[in-house]
Amino acid sequence: MALGSYCLQDTLKGYNASASFPKSKLGVDVMVLMTGEQREVEIRKFSTKFIYYSRPGESIMTQIDRRLVNAIYYRSGRKEIITPKAVDIPQSSDWEKIKITDNPKDVGPTMIEIDVIEVEVEANTREQYVKPQTLENSANIILRKKAALINGELVLIKKKSHSRPYGEAPSLRVEAVAYRKI
Repeated sequence: MALGSYCLQDTLKGYNASASFPKSKLGVDVMVLMTGEQREVEIRKFSTKFIYYSRPGESIMTQIDRRLVNAIYYRSGRKEIITPKAVDIPQSSDWEKIKITDNPKDVGPTMIEIDVIEVEVEANTREQYVKPQTLENSANIILRKKAALINGELVLIKKKSHSRPYGEAPSLRVEAVAYRKI
């Protein structure tokens, strides 16, 4: 058991000594996955990419990607957040309601600028090679989805640049600004 990694990890950001311990006996560590599943384990060591653990009482080590683990509740009662869960995730269809425009007059006086969004789309199908409009449609979908993630309601396109270098796939780069009502 790598006791040194406990001390190192306990001092990192995400440490919370007042956390309540999930359903388990205080003799094992509990790993909470992003899906909400709880596993009783013995944490062995950490790397930048993986967490190595074993089942209680077993010596066979297993690894799991850190991005799949939300938190670890150590047997001592301490809690460490490994990968924070995203909060306020927009519904999957919210992005379809976002309006895209290139007319600055569409930005009303009651709207505030949220963030700059940049998208680059490269043709990957024959249809996108032949019709530049399909590249624009793909870019618009990506713009809407990015705006939805930051709770935008309107996307104002500032600059579009098409590129079709000889021997390479055509591409489209779009710079835009996301807005929402106050």
